[in-house]
Amino acid sequence: MHEQERSLSGPQNRESVREGRPSDPSSSGAAGLETQSEHVSVATIEKPKRVLVTGGHGMLGSDLVIELQGRGWTVTAPTIKELDLRQKGHLESLRKRDFGNLDWVVNCAAYTDVDKAEAEFFDAHQVNGVAPGALAFICEKNEWRFLHVSTDFVFDGRSTEPYTEKHLTVPEGKYGVTKLMGEKNAIENHARTVIARTAWLFGPHGRSFPRTIIKAWLEGKDLKVVNDQTGSPTYTADLARVLADLVLHDVEGGVYHTAGPDAMTWHDLASIAIETYRDAVLGQPREVRIEPVPSSAWPTPAKRPAYSVLSFEKTAALGIQPMRSTPAAMLDFCMRLPKAL
Repeated sequence: MHEQERSLSGPQNRESVREGRPSDPSSSGAAGLETQSEHVSVATIEKPKRVLVTGGHGMLGSDLVIELQGRGWTVTAPTIKELDLRQKGHLESLRKRDFGNLDWVVNCAAYTDVDKAEAEFFDAHQVNGVAPGALAFICEKNEWRFLHVSTDFVFDGRSTEPYTEKHLTVPEGKYGVTKLMGEKNAIENHARTVIARTAWLFGPHGRSFPRTIIKAWLEGKDLKVVNDQTGSPTYTADLARVLADLVLHDVEGGVYHTAGPDAMTWHDLASIAIETYRDAVLGQPREVRIEPVPSSAWPTPAKRPAYSVLSFEKTAALGIQPMRSTPAAMLDFCMRLPKAL
């Protein structure tokens, strides 16, 4: 399945409330809440940036467009009909500046179905592996900067400490293989490419694990969620701010980890999501019961990393503020959800 019109939304799998992974990949309440406005820009710019966002109508891309426009920058977000990264003619139009003269291209488009990628490797490879290289080549020729969003799935999950940008990349599934290909192709074609790896994305635009699990709870379904996979939940609005700050800094080419600050399991995240929604949106007492289960209880075609927490240290060293805590981000997420889930 091609997901170019969605932002990178974290690796997907079969929808099921039994498992604690996002149906669309990638303590509760307002305690310790940080508002988005408290995150100030780390620098100022002399003139508005001109940015084209691929996948700008998806989960991450939608929030990125909002963030960039809020900074007064000129933003172009083509639909898949206007810029399909699989179409040579569309890429040629970008090269010829038919979408305007730009400062940056930010690639949020991706094939995100991690399970289907096992059987649809060619489709995943075209979008995740080939397209980033083509975009980087075009940007290099036009003297534009290029930022490509990647994933924690480039790691094998065997670490016991947060992954840094220097850790060896050893993807275990074909989805991760295609994403690593995209990273390498982009850097090979444009030395100043910025790779922003993220993980466990959730946002109000489109499907995500928190939204799926909240909906299942509201419907009274029995909930079983895996508790032996640990990662870094990342809220799209906060990631959008960090990506914009990377652009603002005009950072050197290379890899930067850009994920949320907390390490937790899918079971932890499910509890935070439901309890936050119950307290902030419903405002009424209601039992939350989620059975923790091992990954072996729900086998999937593609293996997930058991541990894929990403270190934010390199990015923070630039002066970029870390993202909000998961409970604080989840509160904002829940308040932005539509009434009909």
